Amino acid sequence: MASLGPELQAHGLGCQRGHRALFSDLDLSLSPGQAMQITGENGAGKTTLLKTLCGLRRPEVGRVTWRGLDVHEAPAALGTDLLYIGHENAINPDLSPRENLRMLSRLSGGGGDVASALKGMGLLRVMRTPCRALSAGQRRRVALARLGVSSAALWILDEPAAALDTQGRGLLAAQIAKHASRGGVVLFTTHDRLDLPEITPQELRISA
Repeated sequence: MASLGPELQAHGLGCQRGHRALFSDLDLSLSPGQAMQITGENGAGKTTLLKTLCGLRRPEVGRVTWRGLDVHEAPAALGTDLLYIGHENAINPDLSPRENLRMLSRLSGGGGDVASALKGMGLLRVMRTPCRALSAGQRRRVALARLGVSSAALWILDEPAAALDTQGRGLLAAQIAKHASRGGVVLFTTHDRLDLPEITPQELRISA
C-alpha cells in the first residue's frame, strides 16, 4: 500500500525509571501499512516506550501524536483506533476462548467474526474449553485472537509471541502482515525476530 503520510509519530521522547534514563531523543514515524519491531534487553525500556506511545505513560520530554493530535494532551486522540495487548493476557480463566473473545469484542467495540478470529489463532478445537485448562501458549493465543475481531487501526503489542510455539508465531505473523496490508499500523516488541510474510518491519533497538 502506498504511504499516506505518518499517522503515529514520536518526537524527541525521553523516559526514565527512578533516576536512570531509559532512552532519550527518540524519534519514530509510522504511516498506514507499516510495522515496527522494537528490540532490546530486559529492562531497556521497551514496555515503557509502548505505554508512552499509547498514552498510558507521560514522557519526561518529547511528544507523541496520532493523526496530528498529541495523545497525552488529548486523551481521546487514540480512542477506538488503538488496540493494546500487554504482557498479561487479560482473559477470564473460568470462561472459554469463545466466551472470552465475545466479551472482549463487546468491550472494545469490535464487530468481527469470533469464530473466524479463533480459527485464525488455531483455537477452534478448544474454543469451548475453560481457559484455566489450557496451556500457557493457548492462553496467549486467546488474548491474541482479539486481533481478529478488532477494528482498531493501531496495534501496540508487548511481547505478543511470548509462550507461543512455532505454529503460533506463524499465525501471529500472518495476522500482523494482514493488518498492515489493509493499511493498519503495528508496533510490537520481541526478543526474537518474527518472520513476517509480505512486509519488512522497521526495526528499533533500545539499549539499556
